[in-house]
Amino acid sequence: MSKSAQSPLSRTARLLDLVPYLATHQGIELSRLARDFSVTEPEMIADLTTLWMCGLPGYTPLELMDLSFESGFVTIRNASTLSNPRMLTEEETIALLLGLDLVIESLPSERGDLRLIAIDLVARLSSRVNVPTKLSAKPSIPGSVRAIIQDALHKKLALEILYHSSYSDTVTSRVVTPIEFRDENNCEYLWAFCQRVGGFRSFRLDRIQSAKLNEQTIVEQGTLVEEKAEKISYTLRSHSRPRAIMERFSIDKSDYAGDLPAVAFSYEWIQRSILACSGSVELVQPASARALIVRAARSILERYKSG
Repeated sequence: MSKSAQSPLSRTARLLDLVPYLATHQGIELSRLARDFSVTEPEMIADLTTLWMCGLPGYTPLELMDLSFESGFVTIRNASTLSNPRMLTEEETIALLLGLDLVIESLPSERGDLRLIAIDLVARLSSRVNVPTKLSAKPSIPGSVRAIIQDALHKKLALEILYHSSYSDTVTSRVVTPIEFRDENNCEYLWAFCQRVGGFRSFRLDRIQSAKLNEQTIVEQGTLVEEKAEKISYTLRSHSRPRAIMERFSIDKSDYAGDLPAVAFSYEWIQRSILACSGSVELVQPASARALIVRAARSILERYKSG
């Protein structure tokens, strides 16, 4: 077995853990000790040799730790000063507090016993590092929503979800048949068949506000035929703020000249994006999308007048 890479800090932490472990496991086999600490036997022998030279100031045989491991069995003596497990650092304790907060948030409502244990542990750790307020780590995706989706995937059931669409800036209720999780552009999506539109759609997990199983709606995945979303070709004309336009519409700097061809998958997204540019860009075509933008702009102006 090749020697694993290790940092001086990780080896020091292992040496500090090794002393109290040996104090409570006198006569342990060297091979088992190496397995317990996930190192090779030569690495463990090197650690034990290092401990042989550790002890109290003075560093004579009277103050140094006395180890024996030549026979293949390890014993340790004169290690009372290091016989207690090492304390957690402040960084380690804070990491545990943040992790426990995530665990508490993801626990199901019926596991109140685990919640109480976790809350008690949070209180103990907080007092040790003198943290006056509760540390909170809010996940972008609630653990309860993820658990329900995973349950639906396992049981092959449909889901009722409340979903916020960024295209239309609306919250809608949908019944979907989940197919799988997908990762795209550093975001996590649920790929599912949406019964509302009668086709496959991607739903960003952090935009699913709630989810529940739909026991009465079971859709056989074998009957679902995946259809590719229809692309919408459109053309832009820039008037100002070129950088903002290139970033919003994903246009390369080398292509930024004259009328700009682009592709989208939603008329709503095109409309909202053009309006958000506040006159710095114009939609040249298609005419149907231009008509939608004109209608929306007139509606906004009417609201200003009525206000």
